[in-house]
Amino acid sequence: MREIRSLLVLDRFRSLFDKLGIDYAVMRKILQVKLLMDRRRVPTVIGERSKIHEEEFLESNNFMKSLWIYGIYGAIMIPIIVMGDNYFIQMSLVFGMSMFIMMTTMISDFSSVMLDVRDISTLSTKPVDPKTIRMAKTMHISIYMFILTFVLMAPGWVASIIRHGIGFGLIYLLETILMDMFILVMTSIVYLVVLKLYDGERLKDIINYVQIGLSIGVAVGYQLVIRSFDLVQSALAWTPTWWNFFIPPLWFAAPFELLKGNRNGYYIAFTVLALCVPICLFLTYTKFMPAFEQNLIKLMHSQSMRSAKSSHGVIQRLSKWICRSTEEQAFFRFALRMLGSEREFKLKVYPSVALMAVLPFIFIFSGLRSKSWAELADSKLYFTIYLSLMMIPTVVNMLKYSGRYKGSWIYTVAPIQNIALLHRGTIKAVMVRLFLPIYLILCMVLIGVFGITIIPHLMIIMFSANLYLLLCYQWIGKSLPFSVSFAGAQQESQWTIFPLVLLLLPFAAVHFGISNNSYAVYGYMVILVLVNAVMWKFMFRGTRPHDSSKNLSIHK
Repeated sequence: MREIRSLLVLDRFRSLFDKLGIDYAVMRKILQVKLLMDRRRVPTVIGERSKIHEEEFLESNNFMKSLWIYGIYGAIMIPIIVMGDNYFIQMSLVFGMSMFIMMTTMISDFSSVMLDVRDISTLSTKPVDPKTIRMAKTMHISIYMFILTFVLMAPGWVASIIRHGIGFGLIYLLETILMDMFILVMTSIVYLVVLKLYDGERLKDIINYVQIGLSIGVAVGYQLVIRSFDLVQSALAWTPTWWNFFIPPLWFAAPFELLKGNRNGYYIAFTVLALCVPICLFLTYTKFMPAFEQNLIKLMHSQSMRSAKSSHGVIQRLSKWICRSTEEQAFFRFALRMLGSEREFKLKVYPSVALMAVLPFIFIFSGLRSKSWAELADSKLYFTIYLSLMMIPTVVNMLKYSGRYKGSWIYTVAPIQNIALLHRGTIKAVMVRLFLPIYLILCMVLIGVFGITIIPHLMIIMFSANLYLLLCYQWIGKSLPFSVSFAGAQQESQWTIFPLVLLLLPFAAVHFGISNNSYAVYGYMVILVLVNAVMWKFMFRGTRPHDSSKNLSIHK
């Protein structure tokens, strides 16, 4: 078994563990196995691994490969630290960003470390001291937190010493250690509360949505660079209020003001909180760690006890409203539930969907930097909503993948009379589950900004989106939905999606060209409605039931 560098460093502290009554040899062997297995896990921030040989994948360290991203985030904090002398505001921003990145990363990528239930099912049945098992788990978490914190905070720490001196750097180092203790305990509290109130399935859902949020944060993180320069160069003022005591980043920023000689009572109180709260929480965490581990047993039960009766009736009525035949209704309900419950699918698709929803707002609010609200309302920036349609090719391309692809044998044994109804139901489920909710929210915001006069244009965009979805599905979506393993989702699929993104340009260009002529706008709307009707009627006419078994055999 390969030696791991972090364990070589840990060997230097063996005497300390021996004094604490820990069986160091057993603890080290447990850590060695855990860390070796962790190398095979791909962090959320770098997405799916590319297609490589299995031996190369097993030898690679995917966690180390993802650290450069956190190094970039650390570099983003440098201008906030060095540009200006308002320590409280600057360091509040730094610790706020750091705590967000660290906590979301702990929940998304290291939930498997903190919620490891293998100890319960394996080590607890062996002649191993429970104290040694708990220490192995604590060190497992600590190793990752140390590496991640070092990469994230080191650039700013070095810059702080150069710009503000050794004293500033020492306080920064101490506050970083306290921040880690605080994050570790708060993350554990989140897990403990959820496990107390809900089952393991709900916790897995929460982790999944945090992973999605982290992916979105990485995608739009470059915006922080521009915003950071704006913030540090602005004349920001802070007015102390009672609710500031509930904002931890302010606690960790206050000692830097004391370094300047500012003895404000709020700064002293915040400093006391920054020192005492993390230490007290950590001591409490170590005391109640056995109780926390007992609640982890819920994760060993994969079946959720949540009732789906309330949503079942809504889906039934919705399927009858938008689908004609009972067979198409069944496929619609099936696809709708898969899109909402498939965790791996949501992790890969939902970040793209959310990012496309955010892009129009980024362009609109960027326009406010050079225009007033009145000038913005008279512009045509509402056409940026076409950017949200860029998610459609990605969604359509991913429809054939599933973590439960082995269940696709049902397609070959089910009495499917017309496979076209399967595709029609799936497309309608995509529109209802993924596109329409985001589109309606965007429409409400845009109408509030640009007025009701843009409603015809928004209707044109909706009909264009429906036609665009059909064309994308015709191009790349003929495979059976949810029938292929995610292991087949490789980077080369982007070359399939890129031409379809370009296909969106004619829709936007034609619409923009006729936008000043009201007659042309309504005429174009009628044309889109007719083309959509024809596409829905004739698109899958040539697809026969036996085609499904052929496609299925290929993908399996």
